[in-house]
Amino acid sequence: MSQDSEQTTGSDVSASELLGAVKGFLMGSALPALSGRDQFNARVAANVLGIIEREQQLGPELAALDAAAAQQWRPGDSGPGTAPQRLSRALAAREIDADSHFFEYLKQRQLLVAAINNPRYASRKVAEEKWRSES
Repeated sequence: MSQDSEQTTGSDVSASELLGAVKGFLMGSALPALSGRDQFNARVAANVLGIIEREQQLGPELAALDAAAAQQWRPGDSGPGTAPQRLSRALAAREIDADSHFFEYLKQRQLLVAAINNPRYASRKVAEEKWRSES
């Protein structure tokens, strides 16, 4: 059964459970039966499902971080693009000071993005340990 915080389907199975089932099938059944390019594509597909699953888990935290940053550095700015895009444009136009608080936001954002895209990336772990110790 799904938790209240997860998206559910009409059958009351969470999207995360469905993604996990398909990923499990790809990795456990399909991948061993395939070879060459098909095996590679099945592995890529399983990785994509993992990214989607992590996006569902960490996406709200990332969105909250971005919203807080937009409110702090660009209150009332509802221009085109996402909050990070608006912040980037403001930074490029030197409308935001690149101070330690803004860099802290960028570090936290990058850690979340890396945790979504590739949580096992070695440099993410190194950056996380370094940046957490600096805080």
